[in-house]
Parts: sequence; C-alpha cells; structure tokens
Amino acid sequence: MGSPSDHYDIVTVGAGVSGCEAALEAAKKNARVLLLEEHPQVGLPSHCSGVVSLSGLELLGLEAHSSFSQKLIHGARFFPPHGESIEVRKKDPVALILNRMKLDQFLAKRAVAEGVELRTKTRASKFERRADEDSLTLADGSKVASKVVIDASGAGSRLPEQAGLQAPDWAQILPGLQYELVEMKEQGDLVELFFGSKRAPGFFAWSIPTGKNSARVGLASKKGNVKKFLDDLVKEQWPRSTIDATKSGSVLVSGPVARCWSPGFIMVGDAAGQVKQTTGGGIVIGGYCGKLGGIAAASAANHNGTEAEQFLRNYDTQWREKFGSDLRKMSLARKLFASLSDETLDRLFSVLRDNVVEIEAEGDMDFQGKIIMKMLKKRNVATLLPRVAADAVKAIFS
Repeated sequence: MGSPSDHYDIVTVGAGVSGCEAALEAAKKNARVLLLEEHPQVGLPSHCSGVVSLSGLELLGLEAHSSFSQKLIHGARFFPPHGESIEVRKKDPVALILNRMKLDQFLAKRAVAEGVELRTKTRASKFERRADEDSLTLADGSKVASKVVIDASGAGSRLPEQAGLQAPDWAQILPGLQYELVEMKEQGDLVELFFGSKRAPGFFAWSIPTGKNSARVGLASKKGNVKKFLDDLVKEQWPRSTIDATKSGSVLVSGPVARCWSPGFIMVGDAAGQVKQTTGGGIVIGGYCGKLGGIAAASAANHNGTEAEQFLRNYDTQWREKFGSDLRKMSLARKLFASLSDETLDRLFSVLRDNVVEIEAEGDMDFQGKIIMKMLKKRNVATLLPRVAADAVKAIFS
C-alpha cells in the first residue's frame, strides 16, 4: 500500500469550493486530511461565471474578502427574446462578483493553515474498497489509503461508479463558452440575462460586470453552436468591445444523484449534482454540502462498521433536508422553461413584469423554490400553462 505517511483519515479529491470546505471541516475535527488537486495550481482552469449571493457567502461563514472580491451587484436585468427588458433591483447589494480562481486559492490556504496536506498535480484514477481502509490509486501508479474518501472532483468523475454509486447524468451537461470582455461601455451594478432561441436555446446567456468597462459574457445551450451564439450576442450588444480571454466549460443541470454515500465514500458539489438546475451555480450549495460532508467524514473516520456508515448516511439526509425541496422546484422550473418557444417566453416575461415588486421583495438567489411556486400559482401565469404544455410536447418530438 505504501509508507505510513500515505495513510490518512480522509482523502478529499478536488480543491474547488466543496473540496476545500470539506477538507477544512474534517481537519477542524482533528482528522488527518489529504487534499488532492489534479491541476498544477488550485483554481485553474476556472470555468465559473463567479456570481455568489451575499446571503450564500454568509451561509458558508465567509465575507467579501478583498483577495477575491470584484464588484457588488444589486440585481438583474432580464432580456426576453423580443421587447423591453425587465429590471429587478434591490436597494442593498445582493450578490458579489468574484474571482473564482482566487476564491479557491483563499479556501485552500485556509484549509492548509488548519493542517490539511495539499498535493497539486495529483489525479486520483481509481477507488478500491478494502476491509480496513479504502485505497485510491493515483495517476502515477502510487496509492494512498484512507478511512473515508470525499469525491469533490466535479461532474464527470469516474470515482462514484467505482464506489457503487451513480454519477450525474452526463447527457444533462450543457456545453458553454465565456468571454472576458474589455473596452466595453460603462457597466452598472446589475447582471444581465438574455433569453431566446436565437441567443441560447434551452438556457440563457449572461453578462456579469467585473469592472467599470469589463464583463464576463457567456452562455450555455442544449443545441446549436455556442461560439456562434456568443459571437452574435457580442456583436449585437457590445460591438466595440474586445475579447481579452476565452473559457470553455459546461453547465450541469441534471440535479442531485439519488444517493451520495457508500461505505467509506461520499460525494459533494458537482460530483453529487448539488447544483442549481436553473442557473448551473454551485458555489453556495456545493460549499455548504462540502462542510456537512467533511464533518460527517471526520466522525465516520473515528468509528468502524455500521457506526461509521451511519454518519455518512446522515450526511446524505442532512443536505437533502437543507436543499432538496428547492432543488426539486428548480428542476421543475428548468424543465418547463427549457421547452418554451420564444412567443411563450415573451408572454411569460410580460407576466413577470407585472410582479417585479413581489420578486424584488421575496426572490432569493439560492433558495428559489418559494418564489417559483408563488409565480406558478399566479392566475396570469396559470393561463399560460396550456401553451407551456404544448411547447413541451413539441420539444419532445423536435
């Protein structure tokens, strides 16, 4: 198996937000923790749009630290396929635009300061369950042993299947592309979202201000050429801007997997599908689930057999109690939304325009279930349901 130094209480795979939070919480419980990152540098490559709610940061026990903060946001402007935009604004800031690379590095340094051992350029390639300890085979052929493995390596991980679990549905990962634009017209304090079949079929495009004259502009789509869609949007909205950087990625909209634990193994973050299906955002949900997972793993490492398994089982229960209801409602909203024609979208946005005050008062970036259900119960929304159903049937057979 290797030298005694290759034996740990917990090995966490992936040094993103969920992995760093899991490693930190486990180390706080006096567990010996190894944190693996396959890339040479934590936080790179970054595929995140970098928007996080201030209430979500608070839920994670974080503040808008100067090392990763870029800009405060007061709301959003929505562009339907046709017609005037809708603005939802709050008096106080509601979100933070952040440098995701620097956030990940901030969290990794915090974990290391708590005693976590961090190894970069180290990829876990195989999980094996043994009688006393689990084994991870690394890409270089070496092995490390632990009492619990935490998979925080993102969507597409092979480890869950090796642990007898189901990975997120790869068919529900949307291709995406994002530009860092500079030399733009002056940017305000709102995120802008663009909808319609000519912009981003089945999802949406975004513009996220990062400075006075700069923004992250990107989109994801379930069909079509994302680069052509994005180039057309930039030409339409910001024709005099300059592309400073390009990042490709993907947006996970499958929802959580059915089970996130097996003996000696748990999944957190994107690997577990702990992502908002409406936006693909997973910083807050994944980070909070990482915290719960780290605490559970540390407790399991101090016990054996069925007692150890109970802590991991409890983790799966706890995070679903916190986020499960909202994720189910977001899943419903996304599936309905993805099937809508441009004409139905235009009508829906006209209804939402009449309810802006209520959305401003009760909308929550992270816990969207309440406002989704409120809007679905509106009489003028209910009158659209036959059209929504017809669009859904067309989408199935198209």
